[in-house]
Amino acid sequence: MSGNYERLAAMIVKAREARGWSQSDLANLAYVTEVVIARVEAGNPPNMVALKAVEQALGWLPGIFDLILGQDAGQDDGDVVLAVDGDDEDDGSGELRELTVDSSIEWA
Repeated sequence: MSGNYERLAAMIVKAREARGWSQSDLANLAYVTEVVIARVEAGNPPNMVALKAVEQALGWLPGIFDLILGQDAGQDDGDVVLAVDGDDEDDGSGELRELTVDSSIEWA
């Protein structure tokens, strides 16, 4: 398993847990099975279509998974700042958040 997939898997788990979602919740939102979510979170995604579905269900900007997966593959390691809107629940997650993807941050 690639270190990039391990990093991405850890980020997905943290994002899911921060929202209070179970793997079943994320699977339902991504229109995939729980087995797919378990594989993605274990760092063994079945395919890029499943990853894109998880990316969209989490509300992350399209292409952020590609950025994370490509970081150690010779692409630019500069900082990338993006904004993600949370859901409409009144738990504070609807506020605009700024996330920094930086190769010097240890996500796992």
